[in-house]
Amino acid sequence: MTKKSPNYDLLWKDVITELFEEFLLFFSPELYEKVNFCTPPQFLEQELLTIHTKSKSKKRIADKLVKIQLKNGKEQWVYVHIEVQGDYQKNFPKRMFQSFYRILEKYNQKVFSLALFTGETSKYNLDHFNYEFYGTELAFKYNTYRIATQTESTLLKSQNPFALAILAGLYVIKSKKNIGLRFQYKQKLMKLLLRDTIVGKEMKREYIQRLFLFIDYILQLPEDEEIKFIQEMKPIMEKEEILMGLSLEDTSFAKYYLKEGMEKGEKLKAIEIAKRLLEENAPIEYVVKITGLPLEEVAKLNDGK
Repeated sequence: MTKKSPNYDLLWKDVITELFEEFLLFFSPELYEKVNFCTPPQFLEQELLTIHTKSKSKKRIADKLVKIQLKNGKEQWVYVHIEVQGDYQKNFPKRMFQSFYRILEKYNQKVFSLALFTGETSKYNLDHFNYEFYGTELAFKYNTYRIATQTESTLLKSQNPFALAILAGLYVIKSKKNIGLRFQYKQKLMKLLLRDTIVGKEMKREYIQRLFLFIDYILQLPEDEEIKFIQEMKPIMEKEEILMGLSLEDTSFAKYYLKEGMEKGEKLKAIEIAKRLLEENAPIEYVVKITGLPLEEVAKLNDGK
């Protein structure tokens, strides 16, 4: 039995939000060193809706705009604009330029633009936008990162927890048409995360929890394979206490354990699981999938948390 494919763009948006410092360090160490993280970053996705008022694309929901302060002692801000792009779109460079210009025009501050390509490698050059018309010329170049061109060995050596999110994205691409391979990749990542063996360095609780949820959802398996996966991982999860507060009910394992628990007479309520997930700031779409509760009900629970 197959499942509805996850919304990859929104998954990336969530993990970038939760691990933003590590994200920025991974993609721009130079900018990271200049940022004053004592002043929390401000996420301004709602501002993007006003900037792109004429855009009809639902894709905009996955864009990110983050306001960060520098260490120079002044009220100087930098706007970090991130686009998560899965499929090739011919007008993408123009869209990046339009976003850059509108952000610059509205705030009159520095702008760092990054396009994160999460899909398969494209032969097209998507790192710049050029315009020319009878002597009028414009050249705009922005930062790009293609997950498909990265190497597993390099990502595994990284000391940055965000490298595991990138590796999960690479595994999604490599196992696109091979469920057996995806099973192996997911198992490998989960074991690395649960046993905390990434380059011999301990990871913070929040890193483990966020990455566990991200990996579990982005490397989604068909239901029969997921049950098999859970059965194989259950002994490890019960043995390793590294999740530190993130219980089995807080993952996509929840439906399996909910069903198993009911068969044993244990009454696990979906609403309680939903509340726990929302308290951990899990995406609403994710909570709906796990608990089977209506979207409207989960949204109300989220508003009241």
